Amino acid sequence: MENLAISAETSQAVGAGLPETLEEAEALAASIERAVQRETGHGVRNLSVEVNRDGILLKGRCTSYYCKQLAQHAVMGMPGGDRLTNRIEVF
Repeated sequence: MENLAISAETSQAVGAGLPETLEEAEALAASIERAVQRETGHGVRNLSVEVNRDGILLKGRCTSYYCKQLAQHAVMGMPGGDRLTNRIEVF
């Protein structure tokens, strides 16, 4: 019985917060894009948000590390935000 509880907890942790369908992934990506643009004052150019089973990937360009940090912070509280890769470039 104890092994079943452990494996159930593990499976929940692995997929925690990430969408299971393409429609859910697209909706989450759109929501993340809006949040990043709102929090950075549209400071990220060419913003791209990818959501898949591995996590969330942010791509784009901004003019400061502070803006990059704001973008990351905007995503961290969202579903899957604990599995974020921030590839926004500072130029």
